[in-house]
Amino acid sequence: MDIAIWGAGSVGLGLATCLARSGERLRIIGRDPETIEHVEREGLTRSGIFGDRHVPPSDLVLDPDPTALATTPPEWILVCTKAFAAADVAAALAPIRPHLPDETGLVLCQNGWGNEAPFLPFWPREQLFHARVITGFHRRSPNRVEVTAHASPVALGSVFGVDPGSVPGLGALAKRISEGGIPTETRADMRAVLWEKMLYNCALNPVGALTGRRYGELTEDPTTRRIVDGVIREIFAVLGAAGIEVGWSDAGAYTRHFHDALIPPTARHESSMLQDLRAGRRTEIEALCGAVERLGRDVGVPTPIVSGLAALVRAAERPG
Repeated sequence: MDIAIWGAGSVGLGLATCLARSGERLRIIGRDPETIEHVEREGLTRSGIFGDRHVPPSDLVLDPDPTALATTPPEWILVCTKAFAAADVAAALAPIRPHLPDETGLVLCQNGWGNEAPFLPFWPREQLFHARVITGFHRRSPNRVEVTAHASPVALGSVFGVDPGSVPGLGALAKRISEGGIPTETRADMRAVLWEKMLYNCALNPVGALTGRRYGELTEDPTTRRIVDGVIREIFAVLGAAGIEVGWSDAGAYTRHFHDALIPPTARHESSMLQDLRAGRRTEIEALCGAVERLGRDVGVPTPIVSGLAALVRAAERPG
């Protein structure tokens, strides 16, 4: 299986440790010179809750130039960049697309909602998929990733109603990631799956980023727990008005599942949004709370808690 990963951050490198196979030379598109240098010299190392794994440099190809994909087209391209980079990736990929086989699949492994929009003008919907990743990857050094949390299997599927069973390669991709150490499955209800992750991320990430706290600390403190639960109620109100169904009948049912099943295995995890604010980087707030705000406006449902958190994170992002 010929796979290319676009993005050499924590998620891209974490998935690379699952997908690499001896003799196949997994391709990674990444521009950071330090990452390229370390990976080419030492390979990749994964540690954490799924055990240790080392991928030698001979099994990897790092390329800063994505146009190389046109020379040897892959079967799958996994986009593992931040959500706000989706438009830039699409702009770089658009001129490459005519040189790829029609069957090449694109998988967006990004947080948030609506990241497929910039790809739709040139990528066929039946070959465009999403991945829901509720696995905590923490990059300890340029070529070392630790898996710190895992709430649910990685999910692969289509928001356009494409049956995963009709795309044999999608099941094979899920199997390969699973064999590499991180449980993965295909899902037919991908719209619901992505919104379930939106509920999780929007409830935890901005509050954790603004307070400097881990997930478990947010739910143990009665004050931050009320904010977290308030975000969940607002999102359920928006989804109800928009006619989007998830796997729980109401906010109360999801909140119980959230606290009983999702928080315990991820209690010690720090969100990527917190890590980004600490490092002075841009966050994914627009693809998360911003997407809820926009949908709320479209359906006439106010989102005061979500909007307040979004405004605070935007302010925290500004230099100085």
